[in-house]
Amino acid sequence: MATQTKGKFQASLIPLIAIMTALTTVLTMLVKLPTPTRGYLNLSDAMIFFSAYAFGPWVGGIIGGLGPALSDLLSGYPQWAAFTFVIDGLQAVLVGLLVRKFRPANMIAGSIVAGVWKVFGYFIAGGILSGWGPALGEVAGNAGQMAVGLVIAYALFAAVRKAYPPLVRMGNLGVQHTGALAQDDTSTTPGTGTETPERSSASEIDTPASRTR
Repeated sequence: MATQTKGKFQASLIPLIAIMTALTTVLTMLVKLPTPTRGYLNLSDAMIFFSAYAFGPWVGGIIGGLGPALSDLLSGYPQWAAFTFVIDGLQAVLVGLLVRKFRPANMIAGSIVAGVWKVFGYFIAGGILSGWGPALGEVAGNAGQMAVGLVIAYALFAAVRKAYPPLVRMGNLGVQHTGALAQDDTSTTPGTGTETPERSSASEIDTPASRTR
C-alpha cells in the first residue's frame, strides 16, 4: 500500500515539474539583457528561489536547472545551456538544503549563499566561453540579478504559502499541520514572532509519502 501511494505521489510530480519548468522558461525569456560574454541577464532567479522554497531541493533543482537551460536553447544561446543547467540547478538544490525555516533571516542567508555560488559559477562559465575580462565585468550584473530574484521570490512565496498551502507542502517551508508547530515554527509570521497555526484538510495531512526532505 505504501509503495502504491509513493508511486502515485511521484507520478503526480511529473505535471507539476512540467508546468513549473515551463513557467520558469517563459519568465527567463521575458527579460533578456545582453552581456559582454554573449549571455544575458534575466529573471530566472525568482523562479529558482521560489521552486526551492516551495518544493524542496530535488524538485526545485530539476525545475531550476531545466527552465533556464531550455530558455538558453530557445533564445539562441545554446552554448550556455549545459552550464546553466548545472549552475542554476545546483543553486536551487543549495537553497532547498540550506533554508529550513520560514524566517526572513534564514531565507535571505541561505539564498545569498546559493547566489554566491551562482555568481561564481557564471564567472567560470563566462571565462571559458568568452574570456576572463568579460566574465569579470558580469559579476556585478549577476549579483544584482540574484538580489532582484530573491526579493521577487520571497514575496511570491509568502503570498502563495498563505493563500494555498497545498502547493508548498513538499518543501521545508510548507505550512504544516498543528501537531508539528511545537517543533518547527514554519508558520511564524515574518517579523512578528507570533505563530499562526493553519489547519490542513484531510487531503493535506502530512504522511511519509507526501513530503520530501
